Amino acid sequence: MTTASFSTTPTKPSAADLELTVAQIRGVHAACVILDQNRDVSEIHIVASLARKPKQIVRDVETLLFVKHRVKVDYRKISMVLLPDEKLLRLPLARPEIREIVEDNLGNERRIRVEIRGASKIAVGEAREKIDNPMIFRASATATINALEKLLGKSVDMRLDDVTALRLGVREIVLVVLTSSIEDREETFVGASFVGTRPAESAARATLDALNRRIYNLTAQAPRETGQDV
Repeated sequence: MTTASFSTTPTKPSAADLELTVAQIRGVHAACVILDQNRDVSEIHIVASLARKPKQIVRDVETLLFVKHRVKVDYRKISMVLLPDEKLLRLPLARPEIREIVEDNLGNERRIRVEIRGASKIAVGEAREKIDNPMIFRASATATINALEKLLGKSVDMRLDDVTALRLGVREIVLVVLTSSIEDREETFVGASFVGTRPAESAARATLDALNRRIYNLTAQAPRETGQDV
């Protein structure tokens, strides 16, 4: 008789998981965690506010990582840059990336949820479409814009102008046209993505493609809201 054996060793958190946890700490604007080949923490780099003392932030990092992930970190592995709040608000957002797209059927509607990560933070946007009159590309693009606005802050207003699919030979492409308003200026962007097996994901990637080319300038020109305190 063969006895099956199962490992009880917990899975170590990823660098992204640890970064998101550190970014929740009051005073932390952004974080980068580097793991070694054993997935242990080798370095933690933090951009933080001058409003808090470095020792307080380091202590919070050590405590929160241990309580939430059971990860012990030597304070000597934590490096920090402190900036005034007004300069932190002008720091550009790191290039956002799509983490997950979920489609839920809600009776006569379908809900599209797009989760985007940027600058050690996660934002979720959503939109709905009618089952009997589906507009999957538009709903997905709208949900993506909603998530991006949460990352960039309310000072950046985005408007979806058009979304359409074109066929080039045997391939189909989705195009997204949107306008971004910052104070008294407007800029129009175009993004494209090949349509794969998941049309919602294709439209979200086209929307992100439209803005990723100018994301640095947008976030440098417009201040963003800070995250929630722990």
